[in-house]
Amino acid sequence: MFMYLQKNKKGFTLIELMVVVAIIGILALLGLRLYTGQQTKAKESIVKANAGTVQTLIQSELADGNISDIGSLVSSWNDPEDDLHAGMRNPFDDTKDVCQTAGNFDSAPTDGNGVVVVVEEATGTKYSIKGYGNGAWLPDTLTAQR
Repeated sequence: MFMYLQKNKKGFTLIELMVVVAIIGILALLGLRLYTGQQTKAKESIVKANAGTVQTLIQSELADGNISDIGSLVSSWNDPEDDLHAGMRNPFDDTKDVCQTAGNFDSAPTDGNGVVVVVEEATGTKYSIKGYGNGAWLPDTLTAQR
């Protein structure tokens, strides 16, 4: 007789659904933050690999005795039409502008994040190579010398 007064106990309340949506949102936010951090680490690892490649290229040129001007050699590695760039790419802006020369490592490179900087320590015989990652110098300094 009083069937319409009995409550239907099936389903979820609005509060329960809102709590579940809030929890999913928080978990998604944490996951996105971790993913972004991993992307930055991966890009800096690519810059380290590019620095190693530059060191190997300079070392081979030193062994062959072919380095007369490090600036022209570095600019040939950045030329997209040249095959000497050894497949290096800047992971921060996805260009082939990977390498540049400088007098020292005191200031940020002019090309910004993701570049490898070569400093000539001793004319034609010793070079220091260092990568510039996400707004800071990477800790490792590589050396190529005769």
